[in-house]
Amino acid sequence: MARDVRIEAPYAAYPDFPVASVLAEAGDLEARFVVRLQELFESFRVIRQILDNLPPGELEVKRMPRRIKPGEAISRVEAPRGELFYFIKSNGTDMPERVKIRAPTLCNMASVLTLTVGHHLADVPMILVGIDPCFSCNDRGVIVRHGDGDRGDGDHGDRGHEHWTWERLRQYGIDYYGGQER
Repeated sequence: MARDVRIEAPYAAYPDFPVASVLAEAGDLEARFVVRLQELFESFRVIRQILDNLPPGELEVKRMPRRIKPGEAISRVEAPRGELFYFIKSNGTDMPERVKIRAPTLCNMASVLTLTVGHHLADVPMILVGIDPCFSCNDRGVIVRHGDGDRGDGDHGDRGHEHWTWERLRQYGIDYYGGQER
């Protein structure tokens, strides 16, 4: 099924510079590779069209306000791996109250389970690469377990998980590796 946010709900300049969907009947690794190549050529076509229609003169930049009025906003954009979804809730300050990002890889990973059925284990890396995953886009949390079961907070039990901030994880790495030679 053809799905492309740039076509379903055109944003920015896409109403003036529409894109064509690139589809393949086969769903194998080769078909996904060919589709990615054809998408590149479609991108080149759109970029050339935009460049040919740029108005003369200097480029202008709109500055975003530091504080955004209170409220909620949802934005969908097309990314190389599929739909990228943003939810932002502002409380009127210069820091958002909540930001939720759903990267396309999160949705695409479920297809790997289906695609690998009936294949050899050696095929799994290529099938995974076929969805072009972005692992850093889906980095959601870190659980640190010490060799003795310690969670880093003095509790040696396995009754729950402790969520660390990135600063605490960074400091843990500095403390842990700081005295050791590499």
